[in-house]
Amino acid sequence: MAFDESLINDVLKHADIVKVVSAYLPVIRKGKDYLAKCPFHDDTNPSMHISPELQIFKCFVCGTSGNAIGFVRKYEKLSFREAVKKVAEICDYHDPRLEDIHETKVVDPKRVPLVKCLHDLTVYYQYALNSPEGKAGLDYFNNRHLDADLRSKFRLGYAFKDGKATCRFLEEKGHSLKTIEDVGIASSNSGTYSDRNAGRVIFPIMDANGEVVGYSARRLGNGPEAKYVNSPETYLFHKSNILYNYNNAKEKARIAGYVYVLEGFMDVYALYRIGVESCVATMGTALTAEHIRLLRSLNVEIRLCLDGDLPGQKATMEIANNLVNNGLSVRIVDNQNSTKDPDEILNEDGAVALNAYLNKLISRVDFILNYYKNTNPLQTTEQKTQLIQEFIPVLLAIRSQIELDSYINKLANITGFAPEAIRNILKTARKKPQNTDFRDMIREYHPERKVLRRLEFAERELLYQMLQNREAVAFYEQKIGGFYDETYRIIANYLIEYAKEQKDFVPVDLISSLENSDLPEKDELINKISELYLERNHPDICNEELLNNLQQVIDTEKEKIFESDTLNQSLEGKDPMEQARIVADYNRRRLRKKH
Repeated sequence: MAFDESLINDVLKHADIVKVVSAYLPVIRKGKDYLAKCPFHDDTNPSMHISPELQIFKCFVCGTSGNAIGFVRKYEKLSFREAVKKVAEICDYHDPRLEDIHETKVVDPKRVPLVKCLHDLTVYYQYALNSPEGKAGLDYFNNRHLDADLRSKFRLGYAFKDGKATCRFLEEKGHSLKTIEDVGIASSNSGTYSDRNAGRVIFPIMDANGEVVGYSARRLGNGPEAKYVNSPETYLFHKSNILYNYNNAKEKARIAGYVYVLEGFMDVYALYRIGVESCVATMGTALTAEHIRLLRSLNVEIRLCLDGDLPGQKATMEIANNLVNNGLSVRIVDNQNSTKDPDEILNEDGAVALNAYLNKLISRVDFILNYYKNTNPLQTTEQKTQLIQEFIPVLLAIRSQIELDSYINKLANITGFAPEAIRNILKTARKKPQNTDFRDMIREYHPERKVLRRLEFAERELLYQMLQNREAVAFYEQKIGGFYDETYRIIANYLIEYAKEQKDFVPVDLISSLENSDLPEKDELINKISELYLERNHPDICNEELLNNLQQVIDTEKEKIFESDTLNQSLEGKDPMEQARIVADYNRRRLRKKH
């Protein structure tokens, strides 16, 4: 729902878009503007431009753009009203009208009964852990050094062996059998329902908001059954979207400035036992786009701490590359090929040893270099050549000349190749498309460098002038009537109405008006307007001569399109002889017009 535009304008007058974006992303200055890696697509190089002068941002790859409010709305997935309040908080602007804005979560009616069912079941599992039957589970947790505070923090529990009783309990709490099935708990056998987790200790799995969405259940003792039983994929639970402990770690990470990414639950508990709470664990899946989104939103250094065996090192290398390619800052715990995980280090060597282990961090490049050195025998020239070939993409990604020289020398020492030879290989690699990144391609598609057709160029130029002054708007309304390009036409019509209501054309105010509107295509319009505002290849002066020239081009090119469309329609269904006659007549008419 739209609300007081004066409040929006007051907030934006006190907001600095660079400060707002910097609250979420690292930014770098380039001339008058700033650059950042765009969070709205998998950006590997800074492609989002931030203009302090115009107070707008624009990504020249995915097209996302807008003002400070629009950035926060898109980044945090808030309503427009909530984004206004958030921008005010970031910029320390206070206004009594902001106090009436409250967060309103969109309620998914399908989630409600499922979340309630899992909440009641989690409480039941916690109760069972402290029952006489649950002593075996309690002993297991105590043997793993998980005290009462940790058990409560992570809502650990136990599932009674009588799985049918668990399902009856949930039914008595008002949950239907369908709901019990839908949360992935009940398994049916001959028409009776039983808890699939029966007789196991329970590790609840929570989403980013702290709601239980599934479980991992571990057997007690030895037996033929699976050691762990995880919840199946459900409406709530998608393993590839979950980072264990993210709900607790997100605020701790922002304070600490880093987050550890670990292998499993026990590693998370080990770090908690020594007071390190900014940590998450993967759920046994490869790093997904959702995991990257969650980690990126923290805007902190990612510290990878995975297994030291060969599969673990390979996974570390792949995850590190993925994170760096998506613009995240990464360092890696140097496990020096140790196969001990944090839980084992803590239990066997103590807290001091674990702290020292966690703080022995190396760069991704050093880790990759060590990995190749340890996995390649490097006894022959061919093996050394193979290492250099595999390492070239890593070197090409390094932007610091000092850092690049350092790694060239390290690679030279390992392989025996001369540093100058490696530099020459890099020079050659940079000229090969398959070995370069996409920045050149991105520049080619930059809106300011596109070669536009005459009609598109003229309409674009006139629309730019309309965004600068109302005289161009009036000229369009009186002389043009409508653009051929549909998006330009929608913006032009919006400008006509906007000009009737507003005294001045101010970029932020115009975009704010769109942000606060109910137009379904407003994001597309904001993107296009921001793109035009940030272009630098337009005349500084808008006069009658410029407008008339643009009108002449637009009229001429639109007439050509109309004639071409008419010709194509007249050719439909005709035999070749008749088509030839029609085309000849058309060409004679065009020739007479020229003379």
